[in-house]
Amino acid sequence: MGNKPQIDVIIPSFNAQYLLEKNLPSLVKNTDNLGKLIIIDNGSEDDTVSWLNQKYPETIIVSNKTNLGYTKPVNQGIAFSDSEFFVLMNNDVRPHAGYITAALPYFSDPEVFAVTFNEEGTSWPDMSWSAGKMQFSEGKNKTNPVLSAWASGGSAIFRRSIWDKLGGLDEIYAPFYWEDIDIGYRAWKSGYKIIWEPKATVLHDHESTSKKLNPQYISLIKQRNELLFNWLNVTDIGYRTGHLLFLAKHTLAHPGYLKVVLSALWRYLTHPHQKRNFLISDRNVLSHISQSI
Repeated sequence: MGNKPQIDVIIPSFNAQYLLEKNLPSLVKNTDNLGKLIIIDNGSEDDTVSWLNQKYPETIIVSNKTNLGYTKPVNQGIAFSDSEFFVLMNNDVRPHAGYITAALPYFSDPEVFAVTFNEEGTSWPDMSWSAGKMQFSEGKNKTNPVLSAWASGGSAIFRRSIWDKLGGLDEIYAPFYWEDIDIGYRAWKSGYKIIWEPKATVLHDHESTSKKLNPQYISLIKQRNELLFNWLNVTDIGYRTGHLLFLAKHTLAHPGYLKVVLSALWRYLTHPHQKRNFLISDRNVLSHISQSI
């Protein structure tokens, strides 16, 4: 890409000074041409803000009074970025040296929306349609770069101009979960592509502060947002018919699932969401995902 562009980094955080202490040194050291470091503090009650002001005074701190989760805070943070390329990073992720250098060359292709990093111990996300909804699994071969279903909201680099065209993260998914899958799939169906690069390595400790929340609430949000993803993005008539059959059969077999369906329906009807003007069919997208490049 010629001269390396400035790279802004956006990190949402809540009561996680200990994670920032552990991971920020590696991030700052290993992010080539680091521009703005933007941290969205979700009403932390620890010493996150004072510690950042002391140790990283150049950091832009976006302060929320309460914990807003992930979706809205990321959009808030990106509003403070002016770089064409920005990294979304969880506070429990440490990037290795060269991760930016490995990812940037792909953006010479103007259709590349994002490059998702190689998290140790996992693989790229594969996507398929089965049993009335989108299904996900980890890719098997980590040798080569592949076309990825989405870019991880916790460890990936994005092209801002396409992000802005897509409207950013859809806040119908707030407070968290499925928003990165959603924008990735919207990108694919809008004619762009996403790449998983094995040489762009990061270590994810999986110490997310969301684990401190009520597990029943977390489960409801995950299932609600899974339905929203399918309702908002899947346009194939055959797939939609299969999804309706899934809803009927699954709810009859598991009556408690009705709570999830009603929660998703209420959210869908009462909360605004991003406009979708898709160019590519679901089947076409699924035929490309996970191909080696």
